[in-house]
Amino acid sequence: MHAAIYVRVSTDQQAEKGYSIDTQLEACRKYAVELGVDTIEEFVDDGYSGEFIDRPALTELRKKLRDKVFDFVIAYAPDRLARKTIHLLILSEEIGKAGAVRKFASVNFEKTPEGELMYKFQGIVAEYEKEKIKERTMRGKRGKALKGLVISDAKPFGYIFDAQKSTYTIHEAEAEIVRMIFDFIVKEQMGTARICKELNARGIPTPRSKKSWVTSSVHRILTNTIYKGIIQSMKFQYEKVGLNKKKRTRRPESEWIAIRVPAIIDEITWQAAQKQLQENKDHSIRNLKRDYLLNGYVICAKCGRAMVISYSGCQKAISYYACLTRKGLSSAHTGRECCTARQVPAMLLDEYVFSYLLKLCYDPDKIADYIQAASLKKEDRKHKIALDQIVKTEKELLNQKDIVMRWFRQRMLTESEAETQLKDLHQQLTDIEQIKKSYEAKMAAASPTRSAAEITASIKGKLHQDSFTAQEKRAALQTILASVIVERVDDTRGRGSKPEIHVQIQLK
Repeated sequence: MHAAIYVRVSTDQQAEKGYSIDTQLEACRKYAVELGVDTIEEFVDDGYSGEFIDRPALTELRKKLRDKVFDFVIAYAPDRLARKTIHLLILSEEIGKAGAVRKFASVNFEKTPEGELMYKFQGIVAEYEKEKIKERTMRGKRGKALKGLVISDAKPFGYIFDAQKSTYTIHEAEAEIVRMIFDFIVKEQMGTARICKELNARGIPTPRSKKSWVTSSVHRILTNTIYKGIIQSMKFQYEKVGLNKKKRTRRPESEWIAIRVPAIIDEITWQAAQKQLQENKDHSIRNLKRDYLLNGYVICAKCGRAMVISYSGCQKAISYYACLTRKGLSSAHTGRECCTARQVPAMLLDEYVFSYLLKLCYDPDKIADYIQAASLKKEDRKHKIALDQIVKTEKELLNQKDIVMRWFRQRMLTESEAETQLKDLHQQLTDIEQIKKSYEAKMAAASPTRSAAEITASIKGKLHQDSFTAQEKRAALQTILASVIVERVDDTRGRGSKPEIHVQIQLK
């Protein structure tokens, strides 16, 4: 006779309670011998819940049942076969259709109405036990959270889990990176994409040793309350909806339990970061009504912060470049007074800058005026350190590029593998080059090191035609323009006013 033995365990705790795989197999094999079985085929699901019928070994057993090769199907107990009554009934029907007899090593159900009733009752008991386990587990987690203890280690970047005290301590090296990320968004008003490029360019290690920083990782750090010292426990509830699938739903806020942990940044910085994230989203170039020529290049002359597109009016909206401090970030969050700079009409500034560069192109005498008018920013130690880090990372990437080429020539890499790695390295080097230029521009002297002839040649190389489309204008400026520092100086108001602006153009 031929028998199939099915055994299952879902957790280590069940194994400790006598449901281990070895215990079940031993009991089932002994029972199979008592039944006079000659051949045994074993099906083992180690680490699978009985809540779902879709399990690898059970699925294989059900497939073989269709071939009607078994005389018996033996399990240790009904709840090892399934924890839902409906699943037990389905499996019993399939076993019966296959001409086999269902047997359990730990309990015997006779082929009588009473025996079948007891069998179904065992299924109900199994379901009840499953729900009780869930309830006890949840009660234990809630009790732990109410005591201010961390329920489980989520491995947050910047922290080390103290298992004995069920709390986190600060990982100082990683915490410095977290503070750097918050500084980038709060003090420098960078977007998440730019922050990623900065971190990658400086060779900053990533969470969990991933290859490079991505925007989703940066966004998770910036929005995680743990960094201001609070973990919101019991915020979500999880429900298994498949063998390897869980459904996550948000609990009412009244059920959340706040757990205190050491803070890496203060509340004011965290709130400022949330406001800046929203500002970045609101003023993203994707949300603009059209593509503005100088968007991303304009700097406020009064406070040195970026100026973004703003709109005024309803029926016929007029677009302006406005200082970020005028767009919702208060002095309480930035540590600076709210800027008093007036908005600058976007069309006026766009036309002025492009016309000015054309004049430089066609009137070389104007170059001397430009050289004299350019301002010198004092070298900032922070920028110098950042630039050194970027140059170091660039050298490392170039070295990696040489290694990839050498390995390819030695046939240690396939053409596809080499192409993938080189493409990735090329993108990183391109990002680094852009960031390096921005830092070099910040540290550039007021008097450009290039001669008048060199500046003229550079501008003519990009602005050499008589007419341009909007896209061509922006593409040309991207290659030669570093920033535009602007201030509106007139006192006139209203739609009939004639704005006067002071503009300082910095070239790359």
